[in-house]
Order: sequence, then structure tokens, then C-alpha cells
Amino acid sequence: MNRLSKSKLICYLAAIFIAGGVTGATVAVKATKQMMTEAPRPGRIEARYLKERFQSKLSLTPEQAKVVEPILEKVSEDLKSIRSDCTKRIGGIMKNAYEQIGKELTPEQRVKLEQMKKDRPENSHRRSKSLSEGSHKSNSPPQNL
Repeated sequence: MNRLSKSKLICYLAAIFIAGGVTGATVAVKATKQMMTEAPRPGRIEARYLKERFQSKLSLTPEQAKVVEPILEKVSEDLKSIRSDCTKRIGGIMKNAYEQIGKELTPEQRVKLEQMKKDRPENSHRRSKSLSEGSHKSNSPPQNL
């Protein structure tokens, strides 16, 4: 290999390395932003998950774990309560919106609106949850819409 092709090879490899670094950084920033803005998944507010996370990240001593455990249990229950309250409020708001919109629609449009209500993500979540409840207990709060 002559001198020119070695330098080209080094430049190409450096460019590929830099492009990979930029791509990785971009993906990491987007993933972090998404994680920070999305609602916590039901499993992430469970006390067991919180305990495991704190233990693995902080390497708690047994004494510290005994003190931290009740705090995380309380946090978990508080978060579940908040999630349940929010779910109920959102359901009420959506029900009210559908009722108001339904008053303005033709009978054919009302049939389509009813189908839209059935197709809402919350309803599909509830359907899939009820199908899977036989195999394990769900940690999602009940949704009364």
C-alpha cells in the first residue's frame, strides 16, 4: 500500500468512527428525552422494581435497605393512587368530549364515533389486560370509563 492509500484509509476510518459517535449520541439524547417525557410504565412504579433499582444502582447495605424499603413501598402506593386518579379523570374528560361531539353528529357519524370509542388505546389496553389477567396479576390500576 502506498502512502496516499494509507492516509485515505485512515481518513475513511476516522470519518466512520465520528459518524458512529454522532449517531450514537443523537440516539441517546432522543431516547433520554422520550424516557423523561413519557408516563412511567406500570411496572416501574411497583415497589419491587423500585427496590431492585435502588439496590443495584446504590449498592445499599442491608441496614440501608431496611430503612429504604418502607419509603419505596409508600412511594409505590402513592404513585399507583395518582395513576388511578389520573386515569379516571382522563376517562371522564374523554367521555364528556365524546358526548358533546356526538350531539353535533349525524346518526351515521355517531356509529363511527362509537367505533372510535371502542378503538381507543385505553380500551385496547383494558382488553389485552383482561386477556392476560389469568396468567399474572396486572399492576395497572382499574380503569373505570
